[in-house]
Amino acid sequence: MKIKHFSGAKRHSFLNIAAVALCMLVLFACKEKHPAVIETPVFDVWATSTLEIEKLEMSDSATIFHIKAFFHPNNWIRISPETFIRESGTDEKLTIVDAEGIELGKEFFMPESGETSFKLYFPPLKPEVTKIDLVECESDGCFNIWRIHLTRGAKVDVAALTQKVCTQPVPALEYSTKRAKLSGKYFGYSKAMNKEVHVDYADLSGEIQTVTAKVADDGSFSLEAPVGYPGVYNSSLGRIFLTPGQELKCSVDLVKQTRSKSRLRKDKEPGDSINVFTEGDGFFISEADINKVARLTPNPENPEALLTEFFAKKTDEQVFYASFFPAIVYLSKYLYLPEEVKNKPVKEQFTAFKEKAKSVLPDANWFYDHILASLYSDRIQASKFYTDTDKEEIKATFTGNLAYAETLLAENEKIKSLTEGNKSLMKPVPDVAETKVLDEILKRYKGKAVLVDFWATWCGPCKQALKTMTPLKESWQDKNIVFVYLTGETSPLAIWNKMIPDIHGEHYRVSDSQWQYWGKSLKIEGVPTYMIYDKTGLQVKRYTGYPGNDEMKKVIEPLF
Repeated sequence: MKIKHFSGAKRHSFLNIAAVALCMLVLFACKEKHPAVIETPVFDVWATSTLEIEKLEMSDSATIFHIKAFFHPNNWIRISPETFIRESGTDEKLTIVDAEGIELGKEFFMPESGETSFKLYFPPLKPEVTKIDLVECESDGCFNIWRIHLTRGAKVDVAALTQKVCTQPVPALEYSTKRAKLSGKYFGYSKAMNKEVHVDYADLSGEIQTVTAKVADDGSFSLEAPVGYPGVYNSSLGRIFLTPGQELKCSVDLVKQTRSKSRLRKDKEPGDSINVFTEGDGFFISEADINKVARLTPNPENPEALLTEFFAKKTDEQVFYASFFPAIVYLSKYLYLPEEVKNKPVKEQFTAFKEKAKSVLPDANWFYDHILASLYSDRIQASKFYTDTDKEEIKATFTGNLAYAETLLAENEKIKSLTEGNKSLMKPVPDVAETKVLDEILKRYKGKAVLVDFWATWCGPCKQALKTMTPLKESWQDKNIVFVYLTGETSPLAIWNKMIPDIHGEHYRVSDSQWQYWGKSLKIEGVPTYMIYDKTGLQVKRYTGYPGNDEMKKVIEPLF
């Protein structure tokens, strides 16, 4: 049998047909549907380790997430009915349509095991989508997972980062007004993550303060904090070493960080747990090395033992314990400041303190200066502002370290100015019997929906709820609703004055006896507690702990 050869135009036509067929095959391959099932799909970054994806099912009719949840036993989680998925890097949302094993928008209390499983149902995805985000809400703290890979065998990209070696000596333990700077970059970041960085430190009174900065769209961040002493501080990056007047730079690989914390991921690699890398011009130490340093060991039955351990350390070791200052200051004053001198002049308080503390604190101990500064600061916290004579006394007292005097005098003027400026925000507590105070407050707002927030300046969940609710309050600016904030004397007056300008609403600070009466009569089990009233003054809902923006919208908006 002869083999026929193509020649001329016929051969050219065949090649064209073959080329077209090849292109069609390539296009078909590009548009090939996702695998029907992906077990434990890999993803780049998450906002919380509470939810993990056991399996992802994709079909022409639905996208189904098989979720494994890990949380504290008997505590609740909630999945917002506004949860959505989207192709990574786009704005087109596919909102959740159903759930199995958990009711959308309802509190689900975790079993004793601290684990549960459920399914989330979404509309189907386009065949060409290769990465998606799972978004419960677009604010910090929600159950969000970014860049979930929809192909089998996918790998995540990690940054090529190395830990620098520090050659600088440990800085001297000396109080300073210079600010410590923290800067760096999150690798694997996208602006949809909407992250913030923060550093916690104690002011001279021992109160915890927080400095916060927004992360830029490219993942970079920078903030400055008046930490006072060189030492270890708690931050959103973990435990970090900060020194007044120096800069610490941190690079964070969010992809490795996420992968290292996962309970289900099968693509983990050695070294994933090392994902924060530090460097600086001065002394610095990695979090891994910080964690190797022996920590103080509080003993509730023998609180003096903690002070003995603290003051037995060498000066260069004490630098690592700056994060313990709030506890050490509080405990020292609790144990050694006699009750009968607490309302006397600072010098008298200090003399009595030294006499009682001499068994633990040697006379020349550096910590005495800090305690003395703390006693002066306590006056500011109680809004007992300095006279001209007080100011001269403070300058003369701290000639050996003027940084203390500078801090105290600056804080005095700041709080004094804030207190004056806040007078319009502070509402007078009705001068009636304790049994009628709340009723009288509510009468002032008849004809409006009212959200009453029982809170405290020292309450972490209260502060987080205030932050979470901010966009919701902004959306209700022109609505018929008033926000009433109630707190007691356990919230230091100076701290309260610092906070309320940023909390838009009606502010009341009641006496200790009034606060305790509310606790008993209204059965307030903790803060924050919320009570919602309609225009007639009828209570329609109550929550202990913030229920979330979705729940608040559902209850409050019909009351406008």
